[in-house]
Amino acid sequence: MYTIGILQLTQNLDDAVHGFKSELTERGIHAEFHYLNADGNIEQLSKLANQLAEKKVDLIFACSTPAATAAVKLTQNIPVVFTPVFDPIGANLVHSMAEPGGKATGVAGMVKAEDKLVFINRLLPTAKKVGILYHVEDTNAIVEVENFRKLINSKMHFVEIPIRKSEELSNLPDILPTDIDALFLPIGKIIEENFATIIYYTDTVEIPVIASHAPNISDGALGGLVANHAQLGRECAAKAVEILKGAQPKHIPVDTVKIPDILLNQFTAENLGITLPEDLREEAVEVFE
Repeated sequence: MYTIGILQLTQNLDDAVHGFKSELTERGIHAEFHYLNADGNIEQLSKLANQLAEKKVDLIFACSTPAATAAVKLTQNIPVVFTPVFDPIGANLVHSMAEPGGKATGVAGMVKAEDKLVFINRLLPTAKKVGILYHVEDTNAIVEVENFRKLINSKMHFVEIPIRKSEELSNLPDILPTDIDALFLPIGKIIEENFATIIYYTDTVEIPVIASHAPNISDGALGGLVANHAQLGRECAAKAVEILKGAQPKHIPVDTVKIPDILLNQFTAENLGITLPEDLREEAVEVFE
């Protein structure tokens, strides 16, 4: 029987853990799990990672970038499988996606900017100008904004709306351009935590919001294309099986989100006078009423 450590920053990624464990079971892997959660305290992760090392675990499944970083920094040569790290290279977890080169591999959690652009075009086919509201000190948001900068699209123009502190969101009427057709929110803690402030204003001026954080869609965004954490966990389990059977993580490529979930909000659409495309409704994992 194997011994596997699970290291989490918060319980928000429990779906990934469930997917990971269920897939291991389906693949015939019997393991004793040691689950440690930092309850949002990043400073605790190093201590918790050491506790897993002391238990001589065969592998660590790390959920979140801080958890993966803590696990990789262990002096012991314990393989690490991570998700939903958005920028594994920028976080210094791997040398490259194709050839990680170290003791970690996994599945990145960022949905491709190309896929999100296609989604926005399908959801709002008449939109010509879309604002991107993001926090300049959020590394994940910066990566996503940079990915959007690389896109070439003659039908849609993106306007960056950077903020430096959360207090600026209370001044949205002065920050947002008056001529945008929609507002896109990249992944980012400050934006997600202050979503209620954002949606309060955008609703009053009837600007549809496309979110990257799943809970924001049920809370009022028009829609979003998001990673399925349970699926990420299952894909990580497949990599874990390879490692437990002798493969080296340095040679196991890091994957990205293959089939993201479509989430839509019918209630918001009706309030904004928007008709959700029928093909998107049929493909959606969930349509909030």
